[in-house]
Amino acid sequence: MNVIIYCRVSTKEQADQGYSLEAQEKACRKFALDNEYKTAKVFIERGESAKTQDRTQLKKLIEYSVRNKKDLSALIVWKFDRFARNLSDQTELLKSFGELGIHVLSCTENNEDSSIGKLMRNIVGSFAQFENDVKSERTISGMKQAVQEGRWCWRAPLGYKRLAVEGERSKIIPSNESQFIIKAFEMLGSGLHKQTEIFQHLKKQGCTKITKSLLNKILRNPLYTGLIKTDFFDNFIEGIHKPLISKELFFKVQDILNGKKPSITPKIRNHPDFPLRNFLRCPKCNTKLTGGWSKGRLGKKYAYYRCRHSKCSVNINKHDLETSFYGYLKAFHPKKEILDLFEEVVLDVWKTKQSEEIKNKYLIKKEMKFLKEKRNKIEDLIIDGKITEDTYNRKFEEVKQTLLTKQIELNETNIELNDIEACLAYCKYFLANIADLWLNSDHNLKQRFQNLIFPDQITYKQNGSFEPTVTALIFSHLGNKTPEEYTLATPAGFEPALLA
Repeated sequence: MNVIIYCRVSTKEQADQGYSLEAQEKACRKFALDNEYKTAKVFIERGESAKTQDRTQLKKLIEYSVRNKKDLSALIVWKFDRFARNLSDQTELLKSFGELGIHVLSCTENNEDSSIGKLMRNIVGSFAQFENDVKSERTISGMKQAVQEGRWCWRAPLGYKRLAVEGERSKIIPSNESQFIIKAFEMLGSGLHKQTEIFQHLKKQGCTKITKSLLNKILRNPLYTGLIKTDFFDNFIEGIHKPLISKELFFKVQDILNGKKPSITPKIRNHPDFPLRNFLRCPKCNTKLTGGWSKGRLGKKYAYYRCRHSKCSVNINKHDLETSFYGYLKAFHPKKEILDLFEEVVLDVWKTKQSEEIKNKYLIKKEMKFLKEKRNKIEDLIIDGKITEDTYNRKFEEVKQTLLTKQIELNETNIELNDIEACLAYCKYFLANIADLWLNSDHNLKQRFQNLIFPDQITYKQNGSFEPTVTALIFSHLGNKTPEEYTLATPAGFEPALLA
């Protein structure tokens, strides 16, 4: 019984870890010999890195299998995940070889056709898909980070348009249709108009895009008041875009829509005068500090942070504590030469990877377009009676298998392209000005900065210092280093993921 062997590594690291092509081929040949198979041909996929997914040998393997299916009994691989990282692609390949009458066997894994054997193969395939899933998670993570920064990542709603500025991230700004949005909220907020009346009024005023269902969505959308609400977070996020209406009007409209008595002012949970409240901890009992105003003998008010614990006497002047905290943030500013090196390393690595991915993706799509045109021509030939049915089946099967190979390549190279230059510029500015950004921000943004730099608890020491349990990873990498500590190669830990 004749068999063929397929071996593949996708990165040099795999070879270093014992997954070398030589080791795979040796194991596959031994498996064939032990099971009394005769090896007809060996296909070796020499992928030098994960950046290039050149699967020419897989294509040749499929073409060879189609031509010689009557003489082949099995295909032997080292592991099932040698086919593809994506589980659905792997399953489709196994199905295609099965239709050719060729069994796919692994020399290191379970080959049983029982339910347990199939389950084990699916489990192994799921791990192969893990890397693609991680990429998706990173994309979602990037969107979450953008939302936390107050940026709207999706299509601009009616009343806004997206503005792209060279060297900056795109943002949404009010469009000419913003006047209709403002009018809709004002009319409903007055309590004198129904939604049907507002709809008719906007149509007469020239708002051609409005529909009854869209109007209801607009009136429910907090984006128009400068707030972002997504499934990523439970609370509203303060957006960086210009609001069209006030928060008071928006929440009044919500109460009207919900059939409740209008409430002009939403409840404020955090006092804007005390950004460090519920953030810093008491140096004596580790309880979160609170903040408030105290009235002196002459009626003058004084702001203090104090411990919540009744038996604790910690009481700190607001100005003194926040000045100390500002000075503490200053110490986290990396040196300019470190930031420049950081930018150079990350940008070089990222651009190299992206350029190769983009080029490869373009070539694959071009080849797929050609194959689809070839498939259509084959169908036309059989319809016109210019080729026999056997020739049609053989040609069509070849194109079908090649298209499958290209689809797998595309799935493995399909990545999200990011504006890394703008991201790095913003990152450098943020890292170099964290103290002043905190000082000049509003209450909500101050608290976001605090939680970003110190994700866990931080204790205030009565000598004016602070003691965090954890500091954000990027500050740990950049804060206390000099350029001499790095080499021209990519420093360990400096990967684009740090920017997410």
